Amino acid sequence: MRKAFAIILVFAAFFLPSSPAAARTASAENYLDSLRSELNARWPRNRTLNLVFHGHSVPSGYFNTPNVRTLEAYPHQVLEIVKGCYPYAVVNSIVTGIGGENSEQGERRFAAGVLTHRPDVLFIDYALNDRAIGLERAAAAWRKMIGRALAEGVRVVLCTPTPDLTSDLLDPETPLALHARQIRKLAAEYGVGLADTYGAFVALAREGRDIRSYMAQSNHPNGRGHAVAASEIARWILTPEQHRAFRAGRVLAQMRRVADWQLDNFERQSAEGSRYPDSHAYWSWVNAVMYVGLAGMTDLATEAKYTTFLQTVGRKTRWKPGRNIFFADDLCVGQFYAMSYEKYRDSAMIRPTVEALDRIMAAPDTASLNYYAKGSHSRWCWCDAIFMGPTVYARVGRVTGDRRYYDYLDREFRVTCDTLYCPEERLFFRDTRYIGMRERNGERVFWGRGNGWVTAGLTVIIDNMPDDYPAKTRYVTLFREMMERIAGLQGADGFWHASLLDPASYPAPETSATGFFTYSLLWGVNRGLLDRAHYGPAAEKGWRALCEAVHEDGKVGYVQPIGADPQQVGRDDTEVYGVGALLMAGRQMYDYVMKP
Repeated sequence: MRKAFAIILVFAAFFLPSSPAAARTASAENYLDSLRSELNARWPRNRTLNLVFHGHSVPSGYFNTPNVRTLEAYPHQVLEIVKGCYPYAVVNSIVTGIGGENSEQGERRFAAGVLTHRPDVLFIDYALNDRAIGLERAAAAWRKMIGRALAEGVRVVLCTPTPDLTSDLLDPETPLALHARQIRKLAAEYGVGLADTYGAFVALAREGRDIRSYMAQSNHPNGRGHAVAASEIARWILTPEQHRAFRAGRVLAQMRRVADWQLDNFERQSAEGSRYPDSHAYWSWVNAVMYVGLAGMTDLATEAKYTTFLQTVGRKTRWKPGRNIFFADDLCVGQFYAMSYEKYRDSAMIRPTVEALDRIMAAPDTASLNYYAKGSHSRWCWCDAIFMGPTVYARVGRVTGDRRYYDYLDREFRVTCDTLYCPEERLFFRDTRYIGMRERNGERVFWGRGNGWVTAGLTVIIDNMPDDYPAKTRYVTLFREMMERIAGLQGADGFWHASLLDPASYPAPETSATGFFTYSLLWGVNRGLLDRAHYGPAAEKGWRALCEAVHEDGKVGYVQPIGADPQQVGRDDTEVYGVGALLMAGRQMYDYVMKP
């Protein structure tokens, strides 16, 4: 697809035979089977197929009147989706809509203006303007069009409306909601298809999504809004397997858009840095998280620019960790080096990291994990370190087969867990300074991203630790305990906040925490460690929330800056590790949607 629109896939599709006595719900899986067969036909056995979209200004492509953006309207998006799945098909997307028209007017020109195009599938969308003529008159006009089309052997899919910002989506008794309900009943009565776009938008509103972000003006959707309608329609034309691939393709398109923005801005951000020394050095943890996310994406997005970027980073750092190998943050880049070695088997990529770990293990520190104790930062005395340090030992242990790395990891992790894990809350304190602190509402201070570092770190440890390693079940148990708690702290809009237990004091979304938690949920479901039916909806909401935080140019917003505790965050705030978290979540989301 040429444009990456954030897509929400919420479906309610009902078919019933036209005879009331034989009424029964049909499935979108087989209603257009004959069309799918013809779409699969190749020259010279194929023919031209016509998808006809009849209605008012929305299918016509009106955005902010009088601007018409045909190539972003849902009829064209549907054509792009279909062609992406059926490359040998000859398909026309024909729009017979007229701005400002209602269904009575559309019915009067139906024979001459619609049926003359010999549609193979007809889509009808008039409800927005039918509010002016009322339910009874609209039903009569829709019945006439449906009846004439069926008499000609045309397959019909009825479309419930896109939103109008003057109408409350959560009120089931508005005129627009009543027209949507009537369209659903007509689809059942005649046994035709139903693309329930209105239902999809209602679901978005219930999640707390800002519907304005889907609209070009009060009564016309923008490209994102049209993408919702296109997705509802595509479900009827594609097979379930194709639809999963389509959804996965949209996930990958979002990942590409985010990664491309980051690559375009990487050198600028590295040069600007922050108030912390070396915060954006090539080997820094800030950048290392993005390398991990991008490296995981390259088996899907195989464009040379991504692998070239990563290889260039490796050459610039000479595949070495940061300045202080005893400080976990400066080791984090070793994750990327281990991933590169596993892919290319070039020992130069992993040798400096192995030497660093061996040096640490040869003289292990025994300092207290009290944050202010001398030598404490040579151990994992802050919860972020769980993603920075033990993950490197786990990955190196896997690629070398040397169990010493797991033994050291497990011994040190136990100390960190005993010091910072709160069993009552099933969350980690950021460090010992926060154990006695309270938020304004009286709750304990548990930092969103801090706990995101922990759950993401646990996934890497579990993924890379051998199944026969005695302590592995303990990490799995901890992961499950935390994810059960964290899933319950998700906001209605799909985001998590900077403060997990006091979101009212930090009301803005926070995408680095949301990215890591969404990643962790999806990873757990994909690995079979979390129940898909229970945790899948939270993971999907998290992914939709992340997509909403991405600016049009691909910049990830609402990323809390470098810190150690909950802070306020704005839509324009971004950081490289926020991109890494989103790419990690996207990689797991791709696998998630590809599974039946």
